[in-house]
Amino acid sequence: MLWAICGLTSQVSWSIATLAQQTPVAQPQPGSSAVVNQAKKLIQNGDPQGALTLLQHVDLSASNAADIHTLKGICFALLGKPVESAAEFDQAIALRPNYAPTYFSAGLAFASFDNLDLALARLSTALRLDPQLPGVRYNYALVLSRAGKYEESEKNVDLELAKKGPRTEPPLELLRLKARDAYYQKKWTDTMNAYAKVLELQPDWAEAYAATGEALFSLNRSEESIAALRKAVSLDPDNWNAHALLGKLYQDAGKQEQAITEFEAAHRLMPIDREVIYRLYRIYRAKGDQINSARLQKELEVLIASNRAESDNEAKGSALNSTGVELEKNGDLGGALDAFEKAAKADVTNVVFQRNAALLLCKLGRPAEAIRRLRDILAIDPDDAKTLQILAVAKELSAGDLARKKTLPEAQELH
Repeated sequence: MLWAICGLTSQVSWSIATLAQQTPVAQPQPGSSAVVNQAKKLIQNGDPQGALTLLQHVDLSASNAADIHTLKGICFALLGKPVESAAEFDQAIALRPNYAPTYFSAGLAFASFDNLDLALARLSTALRLDPQLPGVRYNYALVLSRAGKYEESEKNVDLELAKKGPRTEPPLELLRLKARDAYYQKKWTDTMNAYAKVLELQPDWAEAYAATGEALFSLNRSEESIAALRKAVSLDPDNWNAHALLGKLYQDAGKQEQAITEFEAAHRLMPIDREVIYRLYRIYRAKGDQINSARLQKELEVLIASNRAESDNEAKGSALNSTGVELEKNGDLGGALDAFEKAAKADVTNVVFQRNAALLLCKLGRPAEAIRRLRDILAIDPDDAKTLQILAVAKELSAGDLARKKTLPEAQELH
């Protein structure tokens, strides 16, 4: 069966994962054994309903009753019946509580229903019972990543990559998952290194160039970022985020026409991105292009108005910013940075939120990323005095003058 998790495809055969290591205490009745084998073939051939029909009539007092319950659980999962599937797996586990393949298949079933907590519970048990079970650690890492537990996922991928001997997954799939885990954690150097290894095996993968370009962008390595992002959009012209980042880089470099081209491409592909609309609007207004600036101003107003029923963007941004300020005071710098970034996305017109994120990056010892954020602000408002002040300090920190960190102001609260 093909499992698509986190955009990756893991090929797992339900019957193999569940029954390949079968160690029955007694020989099953010939009739039930034949039905089980026939049901497995039907599942593998894409006919879970036919397999279930056969299994419904099997004697559950046979010694292979646990296998029968497991196969029924698989059938119900494939037929989209989560309650029935879970009940069958529970009965299989009750009959054979220390058999890893059953937990493995149950975990995959829960993952297919997007019940990630139970999926992780079952998969972690399978991994504990049999760490060498083919495919179990990789699929556990996939579901961890899908659940947003990227650091733990990456650790399990590293263990799988370090494992000697045969494995069910090709190295490419493991490296792709590791690269994505690093990307979602915003570990930019690790992101570039991991995607570089992927590109050795898959030279023209657009995602690798786009992610590398974004990492270089975040580290303020503009020329290298442009090269990677241009490669990304040449391989995948519909990557709106790569176009948007190119637009920012060209805008920062004063290449307004090229910035317009990229922002318009990003806007066409993702018409609800408020930041792209706002940046285009500011460029057109500075050029004196009243027609396009009016068009984009109206689009932004309509977009904001359409979201008012869900939440007021300014109020949401302000609330998130306040949360970030409090988290920073309490020493939770990672949580504060996340809050400031969410505030900036909620209200793209307020530079305070982006500036607070840049301030915190300086305090975290990441001045290159701070400089990138600050230059993004100045591309829109080149005379913002506070941003210019923080940028001067960030540049000195980047040059090694760590004492300047003490001169950084506190995050700005809105009232």
